Amino acid sequence: MLAPGMFLLGLGIALVTKAGLGTSPISSIPYSMSLILPRFTMGNYTIAMSILLVLAQIIMLWGKPGEIMGRGSGKAVSWVEIGVQFLLSVALGYLIDLSMFLIRWLELDSYWQHMLGVVVGCFIMAFGIYIQLMANVAMAPGDAFIRALAAVTGRPYHQMKVVTDCSIVAVAMILCLVFLHRLSGVREGTVICALLVGNLVKMYRKMFTREKHADERAGI
Repeated sequence: MLAPGMFLLGLGIALVTKAGLGTSPISSIPYSMSLILPRFTMGNYTIAMSILLVLAQIIMLWGKPGEIMGRGSGKAVSWVEIGVQFLLSVALGYLIDLSMFLIRWLELDSYWQHMLGVVVGCFIMAFGIYIQLMANVAMAPGDAFIRALAAVTGRPYHQMKVVTDCSIVAVAMILCLVFLHRLSGVREGTVICALLVGNLVKMYRKMFTREKHADERAGI
């Protein structure tokens, strides 16, 4: 479940970026940096940012009890999961670059096609995140950071997803304005993702949980 979840996340990010109306919020800083310093790819900058988010998780969860992460007794920091996340940081960066290569043939001409690309990309990203949550093995660093933030603050995941995405977008906007003097990496598609993906994850969880309960009542 983790592997397809990671691939869908990378594919969704690539599709939103390909739509040309900005990129996903979690990738807005890497994408903006790839425009400012094009020596490295968006995937390379994603790896660097993901590692920073893993380190931020360690700082937030250090010394916290395992109960806040649903691990029962013990510590909230799982070093095995942290190690896997470092590996996933590299994997996600390359999956984004791979997905950009796989959809290089896609041509979007009219504005409604660009918007459709953003919306479809959001649905794919949200489903990838949902699968990772259900796998409960390890998550992509960006999503694991939000999960840790939700655990520490006591807020729902989807709510912290929206807050975090909007904060990252704000930083990306500042980078674009300072170095590019325009909002190349942040546009209306980025805002749509910031407001939509977290709520889509919530929708998937409600939808599939309801189906699961219905199957249990039917004896399936």
